[in-house]
Amino acid sequence: MSLDESEISFPQANIAAIKGIAGVLAPSLGPVSHDKFIGERTASQGVSSPGGVAYDEYVVTGDGRTILDALPLEHPIAPVVRRVAGDEFPEDTETVGEHVTDGVTSTVLLLASLLDEAETLLEQGVHPTTVRQGYVDALSIATDSLRDSRQRLDSFSDPAAAELAVARTAMTGNDVGGMADRWAEFACEAAAEVGYPTPETFGVEGVSTGSIEDSRLLRGTVLPRNEIASERMPTAVDDATVLVLSGFERGDAGDGRVGGLRNPELTQEATIEVSEPGDIVGYEDLYAERRGGIIRALIEHDVDVVVTRLGIDDRYQRQLADAGILAVRGVNRLKLARIAKATGANQVRDPSDISADDLGYAGRVEQQRAEKRSRRRGRRRIVVFDGCRNPDSMTVFLRGNWGELNSEAARQLRKATAAVASARGEHGRSAGVVPGGGAADIGVARDVRAAAPGTGSRPQLAMDAFADAVERIPYGLAKNAGLDPISTLADLREAASNTGYETGLVLPEGVVTDVEERGVLDPFALKTWIYVTAVEVAGAVLRIDDAIDAKTSREPADEGDVIFDDHAEKHRDHLDEHGTDGTVWE
Repeated sequence: MSLDESEISFPQANIAAIKGIAGVLAPSLGPVSHDKFIGERTASQGVSSPGGVAYDEYVVTGDGRTILDALPLEHPIAPVVRRVAGDEFPEDTETVGEHVTDGVTSTVLLLASLLDEAETLLEQGVHPTTVRQGYVDALSIATDSLRDSRQRLDSFSDPAAAELAVARTAMTGNDVGGMADRWAEFACEAAAEVGYPTPETFGVEGVSTGSIEDSRLLRGTVLPRNEIASERMPTAVDDATVLVLSGFERGDAGDGRVGGLRNPELTQEATIEVSEPGDIVGYEDLYAERRGGIIRALIEHDVDVVVTRLGIDDRYQRQLADAGILAVRGVNRLKLARIAKATGANQVRDPSDISADDLGYAGRVEQQRAEKRSRRRGRRRIVVFDGCRNPDSMTVFLRGNWGELNSEAARQLRKATAAVASARGEHGRSAGVVPGGGAADIGVARDVRAAAPGTGSRPQLAMDAFADAVERIPYGLAKNAGLDPISTLADLREAASNTGYETGLVLPEGVVTDVEERGVLDPFALKTWIYVTAVEVAGAVLRIDDAIDAKTSREPADEGDVIFDDHAEKHRDHLDEHGTDGTVWE
């Protein structure tokens, strides 16, 4: 059903919306692609048109998940589409791209293609249930086909080179700063050490000073917004024994346990009975004795560095400096967790109760000067932890990066590390790789078409439609690269009929050849996830046959509040004609 018809029915209304979202993502597919500029807030705050307006907040990226998350989608089907991006970003962190998932663009495009093919079948009288079942049957063939094309990393003559190829493929088209080869090495080393990256186990921090060639992978982490608590403390420590102090909730204050190194705060209900001046002195002596006991315990355990979630008051700072202990205060929860995992320390709540098992190790802890501070004298200081033994958290320390360059570099490094870890079989994922460059997709389409005649007539239509939808992925790769997508697809089909699964499209050269020899490899688990997710979401969309307005208000949406203006206009016409009875779309 076209959008020009007098009525919008289901599932066509949702299909049209998803195709609109896919149209935004389509140019960002593949190594020869385009980035998107997504403005979030203008400098004037009162101008909605982007023409000639400078943006205060914006995103420039070709990453599918970032685009999908930043788009102002208000259509009711948008939350369903956003499911392909995985978990939501955590609310307690502002780090860019911590949960960036590769394959989002391919998944949305495959989803839209499946629904586009389904729409044609629905117009031909095929029932949605039949289409869904045909897609499920085709998915079973597709997953078998991917398993047939899978190779484990240890089956390659040079497994290390294969890992590097996986990392480079994940970053293809996003060679920020021309450092893809170097960053691929970072990704492989990090994946081997910490496994599948999470916000706590893998960080990317950057400063604008220095050259991008000076970027390095730390066996530790960076505190980009913290500095040493006192100028009297050492600014660098080698072979450091590290204590990590986490914080307490304020409701716990006054019970002798307090986050950081401070005197316990009295609760509102606390009272102090003073009968003579000496009582106040005695009260202060209790705190002095407690401070002395904590400092003595630190010295006895040879603690060189203390990192706290909360504060360190002046009296503790003086005694720590006298003992030659480097201390950093006010470290946020994420960075504190990274330090603990990198050094092997436990996060201790009560500083008066520490043991040797709670302490971690860093080869070097050093305060460094970074870029100049805005409107302030001097340079911003950062604290670097490096040289940790068997770290469970590592950080890429980028130099010569700022703004969107730094954000995009962080996204690509995380994607590359996740791809390598997935290919290694970390975090419960199925190990192995499949040929990239559309080779695996062409093989899937070929195998599904071959199996289709063995099914019933109507399911066979759905399976053929599935194969056509899958081929739109290599079609999109060729189109974005400026090639003739039709002839390229024909060449890929011909090659697939004579070979196995290894022939695909190598870009930017634009040649159809053996992609395995050219080092274009995708993680098997990721490729399987793309197919499974697209089919599951397509099935969910095809099951929706109506939308019911559960709100008490029946006011129609304004034309600018939905993806397609003509939908809103027909909605308004419907309510004008029928009143408030019935559903929104009927």
